[in-house]
Amino acid sequence: MNISHRQEKILEKLSLNQQPSTAGQLSKELGVSSKTIRNDIQQLNQLSELPLVLSKAGAGFFLNTENTLFQQVKLEKQPANISFELLTRLLDQKACDFYELADEFFISESTLDRMVKELNALIAKNDHRLLIKRKQNQLFIEGDEAAKRRIFTLFLNQEIETNKLSLDNYSDYFEEIDLAKLSKTVVQVHQEEGFAINDFSTISFILHLAVLLERVSKKSYLNASQSVLEKNQSWQLTLTMVKRLEESFDVEIPEKEYAYIYRLYSGSIVSDEDLADKELKKVIKSLLASIDSIFLIDFTQDEKINDYLLTHVSALYKRSAHQQYLVNPLLDEIKSKFPFVYNVSVYASGFLQEKLDIQFPEDEVAYLSLHFLSALDNIRAHKKKRILLVSPYGVGNQRVVRNQLNKIQDFDIELSVAESIFAVTSEITEDKSMILTTEPLELKTTIPIYRYEAFLTETDLEKIQQILIAENQTPSVLATFLKEELFFPQKEFANREEVIQFLCQELYQKDYCEKDYVEKVLKREALSSTAFGDFYALPHAIKREAKKNAVAICSLAKPVQWKEKKVKLVLLLALKEERDNSFEQLFEELVQMLSDASQVKKLAKQTSFRDFMELCPN
Repeated sequence: MNISHRQEKILEKLSLNQQPSTAGQLSKELGVSSKTIRNDIQQLNQLSELPLVLSKAGAGFFLNTENTLFQQVKLEKQPANISFELLTRLLDQKACDFYELADEFFISESTLDRMVKELNALIAKNDHRLLIKRKQNQLFIEGDEAAKRRIFTLFLNQEIETNKLSLDNYSDYFEEIDLAKLSKTVVQVHQEEGFAINDFSTISFILHLAVLLERVSKKSYLNASQSVLEKNQSWQLTLTMVKRLEESFDVEIPEKEYAYIYRLYSGSIVSDEDLADKELKKVIKSLLASIDSIFLIDFTQDEKINDYLLTHVSALYKRSAHQQYLVNPLLDEIKSKFPFVYNVSVYASGFLQEKLDIQFPEDEVAYLSLHFLSALDNIRAHKKKRILLVSPYGVGNQRVVRNQLNKIQDFDIELSVAESIFAVTSEITEDKSMILTTEPLELKTTIPIYRYEAFLTETDLEKIQQILIAENQTPSVLATFLKEELFFPQKEFANREEVIQFLCQELYQKDYCEKDYVEKVLKREALSSTAFGDFYALPHAIKREAKKNAVAICSLAKPVQWKEKKVKLVLLLALKEERDNSFEQLFEELVQMLSDASQVKKLAKQTSFRDFMELCPN
């Protein structure tokens, strides 16, 4: 069972206390917030069918004596870095006897077997060829020094997600290297050289260097050639860093190790030549056009998105070539809070991997999400509004009105002019947000018409702004997607694939989609889990390919393992292709409704469609 050190402490405190403990009391004892305590307890209670920790109103939290899992925690409790010690042993030796390792670490054979499986699950995310193997009770890893370092850093990258920006948590992983000293050295060199990367990249960079120094101290060297290295900025930074490391740590770094540091820099630096690459520009342009076609969002409205994506994807291409990926500690938060944008990023990652013939992990997908989130914020902050001005007073008056409209904040106004009321037709008003006119119009339209005198006053501008704001506020779409014939309460399935197959079959039989829709949903699921939050999943196809809009609802009598999460409520989305923002709006409404775990549990318990709908927002 994999729980954090802090969660172990919570269980210990509760086992020692005679009376229930409040979140406030536990937070003071452990030096964290009450919210963190409650989140940890929530995670502990997801480990088994019976909750580990119970609560009593007005009293606090206490251990559930009916759950034997706590005894297992106490029996198997080991130093936090035992997995690392096991991994280090396998990297340093050609082979290790399985039973001798279990005895040496004072753990059961089943525990050792579980730990090997957990390490292999982590390694498999990067390279199946580097898995820990067992043959005739000998554990070993096949691979050269470069491959073994890659495994080493994989483990550390996983730790970055847990420990965030604290280097103190990694000190036990290195026998020869003072991480605090290394951190100071790296930061100083980068400041002196004017080289800037974000904090999480800096942590990753420091740990990669620590791996190099630790392995070199054990006389484990790479067999790389430096002849292929370009004498560019990455090379100059490499030479500077090598010199400083040798001075600071009294160590000699062989020239064949330079390539290791060079690759760390080359994955972070994008040269002017890279940015000018015509092929990459074509790929980015094609990607944004494809996103607009599928998700109906024109990201090119953000003037900076092309440059940012060019820079990022160029560096990502290099990282992929060297398998030196970034770790993104915001991954889970991005998935849960911005599922629509994350879904766009999943599509973008698949597109880029296919076009550029590269592969990269989910952490890199989350970095793409940050660019799309930023662009979307910019687009929303400057929403373009097309206004038709009907005015017979000539160009001078039109210029005055145009300047006055520019005073309205939060919108980019595109003004077109009809100089006569007879020129106003349904064709020229089709894509307009509003019609401004000095003359009465006899026009049947749902577009707001605002009549003013010869010049716009401050009062006019305020009213126009309110009309434009109101146009952005669309009514809820959720109720239109939920259908009683697609409500399936308290079903039992063995895995997520069975749930998806069942719901897609129901959608097909009721003519909401084609028979192959299940394959499209599973294809999207293979790219990244759609279990965006606690206890719920929102499976869907990458593209809008349904025949009719609907959401199929399935609550589960027993939770189903959905990648890393346990799911009790599944809402499978089917959307037809049409030019509207229903996809994005539906995602936002669902996530808002499901953001509270207690609300999800209530929804999952409902056995009638009517009761389910009463818990949904209007």
